[in-house]
Amino acid sequence: MTKRDIFATDGEFKICTISDEDRNDYVELHRQLNGETSLYLNPISKDMMWEQILNNADSVFSLFTVNGDYCGSIELQYPDCHTPEIGIDLVEDKRNKGIASKAVRLFARRVYEIRKVDYFLIRISSNNLHSQYVFEKMGAIKIGEEESDFSKFVEMFKATAEIGEQNLEKFRDLFGESTDEVVYCYRLDLNTFL
Repeated sequence: MTKRDIFATDGEFKICTISDEDRNDYVELHRQLNGETSLYLNPISKDMMWEQILNNADSVFSLFTVNGDYCGSIELQYPDCHTPEIGIDLVEDKRNKGIASKAVRLFARRVYEIRKVDYFLIRISSNNLHSQYVFEKMGAIKIGEEESDFSKFVEMFKATAEIGEQNLEKFRDLFGESTDEVVYCYRLDLNTFL
């Protein structure tokens, strides 16, 4: 790993501003998360998607061990809000090893040092039981739920395309999305990471 701008470190992990040298790792992470349909693999959209990530480099970070092994990415959405949202994705071989909770705490502490934060918002799919467990174990408190982005898209598509229920189910199946998925909203208070 070359010399990087380190956003936060604790002697075990480094969180660095994403850079062009992270592209292959980031693309592989999204292939693992989304399969071969990842837009980062699509020849038409891959460069545009990557440029969008680099244009948001102040909100997207790469996570490494101190030895330089890539672990995944951490994002801060709505960074200027008093309740910014944290998202984390880990590569397959780094999951279920306690990395997510350590990285989120390290990241949250650093963000809190440089910005006014009332609490962090964490959004988790109702189908992602492992992430729910990890964040609840960290002390995150469920504060509500909302419709998934895919469900919102389907409803909008249904309204504009005048598609019947039978065809709507085929449409959902095409994308492999669950019709009963919701997004749980959690609150990660300061006392869980300070």
